[in-house]
Amino acid sequence: MSTQSLDDKKTNPELSTSGNAQSVGRSAPHIFKSESYDFQLMRWLSQTTYSGAEIGECFATAHLIEDGNNESWLHEWEKMAQNVEYIAKECLAKGHRVSAREAFLRATTYYEAAFFYAADSDPRKRILYNHHRECFQSAGALFGTPFEVVKIPYEGRFLPGYFMCPHNEKTKRPTVMIMTGGDGTAERLYFNGGGAAALRRGYNVLCFEGPGQSGAYLLDKSLTYRHDWEVPTASVLDYLETKSEVDINLVGYIGYSWGGYFVPRAAAFEKRINACVTACLLPEVYSPVVQTMGVREIIESEKPVDPNILTTKQRYTLEEGMPRFGFSQGITDLFAWGSLLKKMTLWGLEERITCPLLNISTSGEGKEMYDNANSFFSRLPNPDNYFVLTTQDQGAELHTVRGNSSLLHQIIFDWLDEIFF
Repeated sequence: MSTQSLDDKKTNPELSTSGNAQSVGRSAPHIFKSESYDFQLMRWLSQTTYSGAEIGECFATAHLIEDGNNESWLHEWEKMAQNVEYIAKECLAKGHRVSAREAFLRATTYYEAAFFYAADSDPRKRILYNHHRECFQSAGALFGTPFEVVKIPYEGRFLPGYFMCPHNEKTKRPTVMIMTGGDGTAERLYFNGGGAAALRRGYNVLCFEGPGQSGAYLLDKSLTYRHDWEVPTASVLDYLETKSEVDINLVGYIGYSWGGYFVPRAAAFEKRINACVTACLLPEVYSPVVQTMGVREIIESEKPVDPNILTTKQRYTLEEGMPRFGFSQGITDLFAWGSLLKKMTLWGLEERITCPLLNISTSGEGKEMYDNANSFFSRLPNPDNYFVLTTQDQGAELHTVRGNSSLLHQIIFDWLDEIFF
């Protein structure tokens, strides 16, 4: 398989747009004026592929939500989650295991939708998150090969996750480790992260969260992000080595969004990773994060800032984003946080990323993100590396291909099949 690099000028005129990964192009639902709301709605809709939602339930809920009102968002999704969880429990009580499993899976999604915009300081967030986990675990217990709830030992603490097998035989098989980005959970990874898709193709699956990621941080506030992602990854691989079903020589690592930094970073140092997948490559974290959150000028001015003049987005950075990195003193920690983000760079590690790597970029993320990913990708040494750009003509221009799970997983697992077999 030869390395692919796409000619953006000739074949992908969409890349000339400014890029808006949250809501752009024809595959977005365009129900909300809020781009963030619209993208999240598509995220939940995309989980219908693997029984994680129903189109009618999603649209019926969305049309009741006051655009831009987080309280309304929480209330309507929680109401739908409770209704579907009730169905699941009723079906289970009557012995209808398949119906119960499918309803628990949908409730899993709707509870996550409910707490998505809740502040970490809001006690309802942890309550809704617990319901999210409980519904997923209830569903997992009803599969022919039940999902195993795991606590991965990590520096005296634990990382949450699920180990899943396609069948009960204890034969060694290839395994994929799947991790989320900045705002997902291990449970969600079963749906649009590739968990269900991998099981259908005969792979073992470990869906997990590293330090700082949503569920891990909610469960243990001492678990904060770090730039040297090879350290928690080593703990995950140590765990996999204890599993008799795992062929440790056939381990793939899949990461989404911020995972586009974390996965290649880990692969540069941890040689037990045999192949990795990014959607999409993120060669450096600092610029896109501080630009998106509107704090670049504040950080780079290195001058004291009056917290009373901050925008809503800037306050979110201080109150929700920075604590996940271990910075909880608000404006006084902003400069130190920026320094940590600058450590999150892949530049200089190109020759160390020797395993095959598949990158999937999307046209809706814009030309700058595409160019950065392609520039770094072109420096990687393995001849089996592969670069794919998905577009709105495929219904796949949104960030991390949220509009087309079937295409996303076809690209990922066809490539992994060819690498491993």
